[in-house]
Amino acid sequence: MGRLGALIGCVVAGFLLFYAGSRTPDPKPASAPAGQFAAGRALADIAVMARVPHPIGSAANQRVRDYLIGRMTALGLAPRVQRGEGDMRRTFGKTTLISGGDVENVIGVLPGRDRRLPALTLMAHYDSVPGSPGAADDVTGVAAILEIVRVIKAAGTPARDVMVLFTDGEERGLLGATAFFRDDPAADGVGFLMNLEARGGGGRATMFETGDNNGGAVELYRRTAVRPSANSLTVFVYKHLPNDTDFTVAKARGIAGLNYAFIGRQFDYHSPSSTAAALDPGSVQHIGDEVLGTARALAFSATLPARTPDKVYGPIAGDLLLAYPAWGGWVLLAAIAGLIGVAVRRGGPGALGSWRDVAGGIVAGPLLLAGAAAALYLTRQATGYGFGWMEGRPLLARFATYEAAMALTGLGALMLIAAVLGRWVRFLGGWIGLLATGLVAALALQLWAPTIAMTIAWPLAAGAACAALIGPDPDRRRLGWGAALLVIALTLAWLGTLFHFLLQGLDVPTLPALIVWLAAFCLWPLVWTARERGLGVALAPAGVLLASGLAIALGLNVTGPYSPRHPRAASLLYVVDQTDGRAWRVSARAPAPWTRAVLSADGGAIVRRSLPWFDDQVWAAPANSVAAPAPEISVARNPDGTVSLRGQAPADVELGLQVSLDTAISGVTLNGRPMPYAAPPGSPIRISWAAAPEGFVLTFRPAGPGTITGSYAAYRPGWPAAAQPLPPLPPKLMGWDMFGSTVAVGRVNGRW
Repeated sequence: MGRLGALIGCVVAGFLLFYAGSRTPDPKPASAPAGQFAAGRALADIAVMARVPHPIGSAANQRVRDYLIGRMTALGLAPRVQRGEGDMRRTFGKTTLISGGDVENVIGVLPGRDRRLPALTLMAHYDSVPGSPGAADDVTGVAAILEIVRVIKAAGTPARDVMVLFTDGEERGLLGATAFFRDDPAADGVGFLMNLEARGGGGRATMFETGDNNGGAVELYRRTAVRPSANSLTVFVYKHLPNDTDFTVAKARGIAGLNYAFIGRQFDYHSPSSTAAALDPGSVQHIGDEVLGTARALAFSATLPARTPDKVYGPIAGDLLLAYPAWGGWVLLAAIAGLIGVAVRRGGPGALGSWRDVAGGIVAGPLLLAGAAAALYLTRQATGYGFGWMEGRPLLARFATYEAAMALTGLGALMLIAAVLGRWVRFLGGWIGLLATGLVAALALQLWAPTIAMTIAWPLAAGAACAALIGPDPDRRRLGWGAALLVIALTLAWLGTLFHFLLQGLDVPTLPALIVWLAAFCLWPLVWTARERGLGVALAPAGVLLASGLAIALGLNVTGPYSPRHPRAASLLYVVDQTDGRAWRVSARAPAPWTRAVLSADGGAIVRRSLPWFDDQVWAAPANSVAAPAPEISVARNPDGTVSLRGQAPADVELGLQVSLDTAISGVTLNGRPMPYAAPPGSPIRISWAAAPEGFVLTFRPAGPGTITGSYAAYRPGWPAAAQPLPPLPPKLMGWDMFGSTVAVGRVNGRW
């Protein structure tokens, strides 16, 4: 078998190993033994709770709350409801985002033998976004916790209390978690927290975030989790993303814990298609098994994991999770340097070639990164779909096909660059130069962020081991070749997981170029082509791969992505502009034929126009006047010199405001609570308030006279009763988010 055949064999073997490792387990039926987690039992709860969308404050959410109270009572958890107000402040660029509303957290406790011990707390949120039944996000987490607690109870009385916390209002800004950890006395008794989430409708669950000083927690997870799936890279990445979960609130209080989620089938994330029928039962089984193993160990232990320095950890083969202290990275780097030294020594005098050969290998690294990034970007562009969450949904509907196109393109770019370099660079000298650049990068990462240095160091170690095994001649059959091919296949499987993870970011298609570079460390002996074989022979396989990837991407461009399983998102609102009293049928996105027909149902022409509150122009057609939920908004100067912005709307209305002030302000409070604020004048403030008929009061002290300007929107679910009813949606179309709502919009103006 030639090197091209070996390459094909390793790629196929690596894919099969990756696929086997990424598959979810078979779900256990409801008849499974009492001591096992059974997805069948959890799915019965999911089917009840995820029948319809149930956002914060809705009647449907109250029904889910009542169902939880009944289930928790049956489990002996003595549930109670914490009613309160939650709020959250975040900053994105120059915009300050404020969200808030009334929440109803459901809390229960399975008593332990020693109730003085800090409690193990299992947390998930039970609300959904508007428009989605939320079967995955986060009814799966809620149902899994109910089943986990049942299994723990069946095993006997735990050593410590097991607290169950089902939060409300997570989707509107972590409102329930904020209210619990700020106001509820039980928060002081939380010793260790396990949060269950989802961003999609399938895939294996990953433990993607930990508390600070996670050494003890990671070691416990490594020993107890069933089919563990975790990587210290995700902890680092998540710290630098704008994403949040309820775990964010607890972590800010210094609480130790683990955060879990599955992210496959992202088309279903926050989508009407996130139903119990569309959910992968294997994902339910995996998150249940994975969490149960660690939760059971914690529940029956008299001690909690020690807070020790963060560990480096990740899977290396199958279900084997390797974890070691950060200083272990230095040992690994020393071993890599030693293996590179063995490879050089095996080559003997002259095997490296001249310094130009080594320099060519050093240049190969940047060339691979740049070339692969360009090829991946062109492939993404060839699909014809824009960047952004909604724009990229056609790719999520056919993600496996898109992933295949990107993988072929990435491998083609690697073979192309290696073939070109083979004209000038000798085999061993080029390989050593390439490995040397990896060693420098791994060293830099070990100094800067040691917990993620393994991202480079592990595939680099595989490449160095292959170099030591193969020696200076890639065409000479040696005993070490068999072992090297096994190492290559295992490395490709590991890198396949990272490639799959990075590719989830549809808007950063160049990022997986890092995986192409890392794969080159061990693939070099299979992709390098000697100059005597002819450039045409060397380039042919690369050309086939690149052409195949681009052809698949173009196929995605010219074929329809939507089906009854993956419908197109429709945006449709009945908007009353209270600045002039005119009504409009509105779509925030380019309308499908069905939507166009509904927009023009009152006889008006569809035009692109601006309306208060909407950041961009919308597709709108004149509509008949109807009653709309008018909020109460006021700006007033107080006797103490402060200014108050008040917003209030009925309980079934979600109120949003976006305003800016032309004066510097200080001493900001939200409903009487101090709120940090340091933005310059003119910076936007965007406020979202839900399920709170008493509304909000934002009070501040201005530096001098000034004005406040902006817009508001008051969303009430449901099409106006006075309007012509909506016709049924066709099978390939689904209502998205606040679809079908009645919205009052207008201007906000105030002066002091």
